[in-house]
Amino acid sequence: MSQEIWQFQNDITYLTLPTWEEKGARIIFTSRHTGHSQGAYMSLNMALHVGDYPEAVLANRKKVLQLMGTDLSHMVCCQQVHSNQVAVVDSSYAGRGSQHYEDALPSTDGLVTATPGLVLATFYADCIPVFLFDPVRKVAALCHSGWKGTMGLITTKTLEVMSSQFNCQPADIMVYIGPGISSCCFEIQADLADKVLSAFAADDDIIISKQKRIRWDLKETIRRCVINFGVPESQIIVSSWCTSCHTDYFYSFRKEQGITGRMAALIILAGGKSNEEP
Repeated sequence: MSQEIWQFQNDITYLTLPTWEEKGARIIFTSRHTGHSQGAYMSLNMALHVGDYPEAVLANRKKVLQLMGTDLSHMVCCQQVHSNQVAVVDSSYAGRGSQHYEDALPSTDGLVTATPGLVLATFYADCIPVFLFDPVRKVAALCHSGWKGTMGLITTKTLEVMSSQFNCQPADIMVYIGPGISSCCFEIQADLADKVLSAFAADDDIIISKQKRIRWDLKETIRRCVINFGVPESQIIVSSWCTSCHTDYFYSFRKEQGITGRMAALIILAGGKSNEEP
């Protein structure tokens, strides 16, 4: 299956999947260049909750949304509290969290929609973005999977919502596990490793112990959850990019010791007949 590619447009460098766009969903994962933010947030910080000037963030968001042929009034954001809560959103949610963090969907880390033209957006600096798309039912989803969300099976919960609310079939769903901290850099303590091994008992190789270091392969953990749900392996793309290794391209919460910007993960369904529930 075709992999992620870099594109440069509107003075912005971003990752995307042309094969998904051909099937009706455009996705963007931004880099940290080139925007309006300064200092620790330089320069394409997309998040309102990290201490950056809101004016700079909104200018960055407007610039990126132009790539999708839309604006802030069609963007939906959630507050990302490392939960496994998933919301189904439609046009009535348009604009939530796009200009003010306070009105983003609270206590939510996953978004699902069947509304064409609605932009789902989540924000990252090491956690794993998971894009989901059913080209048959025309349903798109996005979830934020840090280690807590991964333990809480946020991706599985999102798949369950797609299935229960829109009758999406696992065999039709496409998944992109995007850039985030990889096993080369995600070092954890022994007590968390024990919890991971207890939660994923059949997958003990997701924990790598070497030279007194314990590392967790979050992306592989998520991939196996997706496979266990029934999504064909051939329809899963796993990004090769580690945000901690590549701070020349990405923000990294760990590498930059917590004071940094955020990339955005964005997905939009192309125009056409909506599959929304009445």
